Amino acid sequence: MSEVVDQAPIAKQWRRVVVKVGTSSIVDAAGEIKYPVINRLAQTLTQLEQTGYEVILVTSGAIGVALKQMHQTKRPTEIPAQQALAAIGQSYLMAIYNQSFAFYQQHVGQVLLTYDVFHNKQMLRHTIDAIAAMLQQRVIPIINENDVIAVDELDHQHSFGDNDRLAAMVTHETNADALIVLSDIDALYTANPHVDPTAQPIPLVTAVTDSLRAGARGSSTLGTGGMATKLVAADYLLQHGRQMVLINGENPATILEVLAGEPVGTLFKGE
Repeated sequence: MSEVVDQAPIAKQWRRVVVKVGTSSIVDAAGEIKYPVINRLAQTLTQLEQTGYEVILVTSGAIGVALKQMHQTKRPTEIPAQQALAAIGQSYLMAIYNQSFAFYQQHVGQVLLTYDVFHNKQMLRHTIDAIAAMLQQRVIPIINENDVIAVDELDHQHSFGDNDRLAAMVTHETNADALIVLSDIDALYTANPHVDPTAQPIPLVTAVTDSLRAGARGSSTLGTGGMATKLVAADYLLQHGRQMVLINGENPATILEVLAGEPVGTLFKGE
């Protein structure tokens, strides 16, 4: 770890990036959909695509969006009920994304994945080829987990962790330069800043240690992830020689600062 991080030589070399947005970034604690945040996300990613970047979006939020549409306030524990909400919410979520991106004349396409895709060479190859074809046509792929059939994931047996690990695996398999994770916190901290006023942001992580994992306990209310799953994603990427940045998702335009080499959030980069 370091107190000063010069990200400019790193981020300015990136050309293909995966951006992951979690449930808490697009649905607030009261269950309201953050339409302005989604709109700024669409604007930012469109700007990136128009300036020569290849952009892949990994999104959570289907169940969170469905809770609002179905006038429910609490995520159910029964798997069939979660599957039903995922089916309802996914269509609403893509409708929101389609409308937001269409305003900026940017085409998007939906890709729903399950954990087993990454363990079947033929399925994985077809998936990667399809994503590559979309990027070639200047379409932004929007990837989510297929919760309707991914019973193991909903039951947390082989969970992607609110899509954090899914985003990391997509980053590696699509040969992207980096994963940019939009979270409900500014960076990785030495402790939970919501309960510990002495917690300090960590600008650079070169290895995911046990002490970092110990300080990352806890999860979001609407999603299934938390800082612990983000560290799992970061560890996976570091082991595969790739990089990750964790930033606050409240203002997606911060992505532009990351790619400009500004020292924001936490950079995960191997030594």
